[in-house]
Amino acid sequence: MKNLILKFACLIALISCDNDDNKPKTELEKLPPATQTGAQTIGCLVNGKAFFDNSSFNNFYQFIDGEYYLVINWDSDNSSGYKDGQLAISKTNIQEGQTYILNKSSYTDGDYTGAGATFVSTLSEFYGQYETNSNYTGQIHFTRFDTVNFIMSGTFEFQAKDILSEKTISVTNGRFDLNFTN
Repeated sequence: MKNLILKFACLIALISCDNDDNKPKTELEKLPPATQTGAQTIGCLVNGKAFFDNSSFNNFYQFIDGEYYLVINWDSDNSSGYKDGQLAISKTNIQEGQTYILNKSSYTDGDYTGAGATFVSTLSEFYGQYETNSNYTGQIHFTRFDTVNFIMSGTFEFQAKDILSEKTISVTNGRFDLNFTN
């Protein structure tokens, strides 16, 4: 009788298990986790689609001619085309815990003081060069900005408009945990 009860309990346990391994990830689940360790990750949703880069980074925070400049770059390419993202803060001393408004465009504002974001793609669904401006804005928040260990972490989001058309994109759920050069 004990054997029968044990077999029945095992059968119930097996039936009630839910195997999540076969369930496809949502676009948000495809993004890297939000960390603050210098994990070399960055990702966001572009019009609801995951966009991340875990490989090649060219990020810097430099003091040039009496001003600080920060640039965060990420990209993804394949045989169908490429996507590039950039967050830039010019002539601003970055502080941990602070939020900066993304409302500048290198295309229209040139050499600006403040922050802006750019997204460029040759993929048909996103084709164009999208930039923030005074009407299409966003923000970047630094949860860690460590100039001793050269680690920056935080979140970002923005709306941007194509520089040659009326098309727009929405970048949400952005997170980064990167090293930078000085």
